[in-house]
Amino acid sequence: MQKIELGTITKPQGLKGEFRIKQNDGVISLLSKLHNVEINNQMYNIVSVNDRGGFLVFKTKEFTSIDDVEKLRGYKIYTFVDDDTFNAINNNNGYQIMANGKTIGRIVQVDNYGATDIYTLDNGSTLAVVPHLIINVDDNEKIVTVDAEILKGVIV
Repeated sequence: MQKIELGTITKPQGLKGEFRIKQNDGVISLLSKLHNVEINNQMYNIVSVNDRGGFLVFKTKEFTSIDDVEKLRGYKIYTFVDDDTFNAINNNNGYQIMANGKTIGRIVQVDNYGATDIYTLDNGSTLAVVPHLIINVDDNEKIVTVDAEILKGVIV
């Protein structure tokens, strides 16, 4: 298992225990795989994560009010992923992108931006890696399977 720093908690968001984080580069592709996060050596269950372009909004099962999360300002937030997922997401140059069994292209470059990762494909297309885009990563076959409906909105 790899411990990954997702970012830093900046402030509460709303009144129901949600909070913002300033995300680190390269973490956007992990969002669809998040179930738990660690804050101050304590584990919390993820209810939702929303990408708000430049920052993320988290909701956990355990925090239910603004008062619960106010004390978290400045804390780092972490998650754990298995070694295969970590390696696939971070070293996926050469992986084939597929949607509905159809090849979209092969990844030739990965650019890490604050809001999202951008994959450049061998056919000249680029796509933003947004939450829930990646359905599966097959390291043996070097295939990244993506959601075809989400892909329509993020490929250029």
